Amino acid sequence: MDAPERPAPGTPDGAPPAVLPVDLRDWVRFDAGAATRVRVLATGSLALDLWCVEPHQATDVLTVAGSDVTYTVLGGRSWIATEEGEVGLDPLGSVLVRAGVVHGIANRAPDPLVVMAVSSPPAAAPEHASPAATDGRAVRPAPGEGAVRALLARLRR
Repeated sequence: MDAPERPAPGTPDGAPPAVLPVDLRDWVRFDAGAATRVRVLATGSLALDLWCVEPHQATDVLTVAGSDVTYTVLGGRSWIATEEGEVGLDPLGSVLVRAGVVHGIANRAPDPLVVMAVSSPPAAAPEHASPAATDGRAVRPAPGEGAVRALLARLRR
């Protein structure tokens, strides 16, 4: 089921905000059946996704034609494999995968893995995501979710 779309935040004249804070913890979604990609932010020139990978899972083979992608491990230990070999990354380790390079992400560790993927120009959105915003606003699965929204609601009271 598609989540209802939230009204776009913006300035009084309707323009998108110049700065949009996002708490990435609100976007972590694990699935015992498969590695999950969640679209967090998107503009016409950049997209930010989170890959959530349970222990001993891996992504399907990935190829992002026309986009360079950086992968940064936020939590866990990742193995990024390409035709040239593989590299293990600990938290805050990062790798650049050039457009068109066949690759994959594996979690061979006993702990969950969260990897931030930033692509430019934006790679296609995951099939299950709400339509990617083109104005820089966050794409959230349901309105009102998340720790940051809860804190803001408490502060407004």
